[in-house]
Amino acid sequence: MPWTMTLRVKKAEPPGNIDSMILAVSHLFRLIASLKVAIPLIVVTVVVTIIGSLQPDTDYYRTWWYLGLLGLNGLSLLFITILHLPSILVKKGRNALIGVVVTHAGILILVAGAIYGGVSSFRYEVKAIEGEMTVVPGLPFVIQLDRLDIEDYPQDVIARMNPSGLLKKKQDSHFSLFKNGEQWQSFVARPGTPAKIDGITILPALNDIGWYFELIVTDPRGTENTIPVKPWSPPIIKMGDTQIMAHGLMETGRPGVQLLTLDDGQVKPLGTISRGQSLEVKGGSIALGDVRRYTGLFIYNRPQTPILVLGCLAILFGLLWHFYHRHRERGRGATGDGQNV
Repeated sequence: MPWTMTLRVKKAEPPGNIDSMILAVSHLFRLIASLKVAIPLIVVTVVVTIIGSLQPDTDYYRTWWYLGLLGLNGLSLLFITILHLPSILVKKGRNALIGVVVTHAGILILVAGAIYGGVSSFRYEVKAIEGEMTVVPGLPFVIQLDRLDIEDYPQDVIARMNPSGLLKKKQDSHFSLFKNGEQWQSFVARPGTPAKIDGITILPALNDIGWYFELIVTDPRGTENTIPVKPWSPPIIKMGDTQIMAHGLMETGRPGVQLLTLDDGQVKPLGTISRGQSLEVKGGSIALGDVRRYTGLFIYNRPQTPILVLGCLAILFGLLWHFYHRHRERGRGATGDGQNV
């Protein structure tokens, strides 16, 4: 009996989910790595960066969409580099490849540093009052301004200086930091000489200094109320139907306060008070209480700085490597031509 053989041919099955995903990822890779996507991304990034530099909002460069735009630029550059590595190696050689890779890596490091800084860095502008604790959300410590030492230049020196650029001869801010309710560190900072604590910079403002004071307000029934007056947020005091504002007169050598009233939308002087001299208003009185100094503070951190420096150095090294070897290869080519002739 002859042997018989049966062949069974298995029909090709359609690609599964894995194959579809591979095709989609490959298509996305080539799309992002194309100049048709990279160039518009760069143009849009440049335009919004210029617009952001004209905006007063300091959080502009920390928005999710701006950081996402930077991330897309970095991803596009990364994919372009990977896609063109083989052709660069074949056409231009290993030295050219090193220069391109290091330069592109430096740009990617800059992008990563900018994104990291946008996510993790912060900047606050606060006021610190002598003898009070200043709580800044997110800081691992509480700041207390113990004392503010201010010394002006002599009058003959002031007369020769430009009033618009008039600075203090001395402006020392003595601080204490508290953690878990206990004093942790003490230091002195001044404009131009900040303090750096665990990567956080504390810098006193140059011209944002002044006086904080309290008013002792006694109503017609004899009830006293202490009202703090902060120059950056002055309150309106009500005595009956009279609205009163206060303006400090602290530069005269004797602490004093000028009281102003609002009458039909117009500001009119009501009188002045000083130590031991109160003012009767609508059956009550207003007296000067505690007087202290305050200073503005800039509190910030820049954890991305080392990353940005590393990126700049990588770009510089890559460019120098590329142009050095390019010039060297051209010189070799010219020498070889001369010998052949």
